[in-house]
Amino acid sequence: MATIRCPHCGSPVMVRGNRWECGWCGDFGNISSLFPSEQAKLAPKKSTPKITLSFTVSVEDTTPPPRHFTRTELVDMVRRWDFSENEWACRDLLIADFPDAVRRWTAEELEDMDTQDLLCEVGDSDPQTAVQMMKLLLDTAESHLQEPEVAEQLLGWDMCVLCRNQFVQAPLLKQLKHDDRLAQQLFRSAYVGDSQEDLLDACDWFGEADLKKYLYSLMTQNPYFEGFD
Repeated sequence: MATIRCPHCGSPVMVRGNRWECGWCGDFGNISSLFPSEQAKLAPKKSTPKITLSFTVSVEDTTPPPRHFTRTELVDMVRRWDFSENEWACRDLLIADFPDAVRRWTAEELEDMDTQDLLCEVGDSDPQTAVQMMKLLLDTAESHLQEPEVAEQLLGWDMCVLCRNQFVQAPLLKQLKHDDRLAQQLFRSAYVGDSQEDLLDACDWFGEADLKKYLYSLMTQNPYFEGFD
């Protein structure tokens, strides 16, 4: 508490209720008899109201939802071999064209697969459909199969395990016996490697000597064929 001084002698006074008393000179009186400056010391201080503002900031997610492409758009991407808008256009085209074959997987599971994964999974459960999937990709990207990068991606990676799968080899060899377009795509592209060697070995396994001879002749006309290790 602030020191209140006597209006007569200036000594500190004792305040009791509404009265004051000076212990030095013995004077006393009501609070109203003190100097205004001393009365002001006894006035209750006005409290300044405090206003607390609480804000809830809602941050809007501006990430655009993933775009879903039409089949026509996917075909165009693969045909141009341009994946600037969708790096998984090959896989997504297979999903769009073969809904029954992929029905057993959830959308999240399909998102986790690449093209090779999808072909391998379908090859184990439905070899005939896997062959048709191969044909779709090769037919769509056919104009780029003389480009080493494209041919290696499709034949040397996406389809390599499929060509090694004996469940797929049987219907694939059957298809090759009457589908010269597919034979040309597989054996005269800008990639020659394990995929073709596995199919030639499959001809021996399934007793397809004439088919092997024909496929091998196509391959020997391929400038990219440098022999097998």
